Amino acid sequence: MNNKRFNFLITNFFTFIRTVGIFAIIPFYKNYGGFTTFVLSMCCFLTDFIDGLLARSLKSSTFFGSLFDALSDKVFLIINMVLLMSMSSLAIVPILFEVAIAITQSYKYNKGINIKSNMFGRTKMWVAGIVISLTYLLTDNKFLNWVNYNLSVNISNLDQTKVLCILFMFLVISEILTLGSYVKEYFDEKEKMTPEFIKTKEEEEKKIEKEISNVSFREIMFEHEYYEKYKDYGNLKLVRTLSKKNR
Repeated sequence: MNNKRFNFLITNFFTFIRTVGIFAIIPFYKNYGGFTTFVLSMCCFLTDFIDGLLARSLKSSTFFGSLFDALSDKVFLIINMVLLMSMSSLAIVPILFEVAIAITQSYKYNKGINIKSNMFGRTKMWVAGIVISLTYLLTDNKFLNWVNYNLSVNISNLDQTKVLCILFMFLVISEILTLGSYVKEYFDEKEKMTPEFIKTKEEEEKKIEKEISNVSFREIMFEHEYYEKYKDYGNLKLVRTLSKKNR
C-alpha cells in the first residue's frame, strides 16, 4: 500500500470511528447514563479534531473526506439534539437555530455561493461539542454524587432546567453569530453579482471544466491534488456539475 493511500485511509478511519460512535450515543445514554455518554461524546469530538489535523499534516484532504466529515458533523448534531429534546423541551431553541443555519446554507448553495464553513461555523461546532458533552455530565446525578461534595450540592441545588438554560445559552449565542455571518456572506456575495463578475465566474468554471474534462469522478473525489486545486471554487454544486461529465 503506497503512502498516499495509507494517509487517506488513516485520516478517514477516524471520521468513520466518529460516525460509529455518534450512532452509539443514544443507546449508551439509555443504558449507561450521562457520564459514559459524556466520555463517548468527547471521544467523538476528539476524533473530529484528529482527522482534521491528519488531513492537513499528511496532505490527505479530499472532496470525499471533506463531505464525509461535514456529514458526520451534521449527524452528530442531529442525534444529540434528538436526545437533548428527550431530556428537555428547551433543546428546541438551538434546534431551531440549526435549522435556520441549514436553510441559509441551502439557499446559498442554490444561488451558487460557496457554503464552506467559516470561522464562526467551526467555532460553533466546538461550542456544540463542549456544551452537549457537559449537558450529559451535569445532569448525571450519580456523577455529581461522586465528585466533590460542595460542588455537587451547588449544582444539584439548581434544577435541571436552570442547568440546561445556562449551557444552551452558550450554544445559542454561537449559533446566532454563525447564522449572522452566513447571512452577511450571502449579501456580500450578492453585491458582487454584477454582470461582469458573473461573466468572470462563468469563464472560470468553464476553464475548470476544460481542465478536468478527461479526469474521472473517482480522481476528483479521492485525490488530494484536485481538492487542493479546486477547493476554493468548491461548493457542492460545482463538484456535482463537473463530476456528471465523468460518470
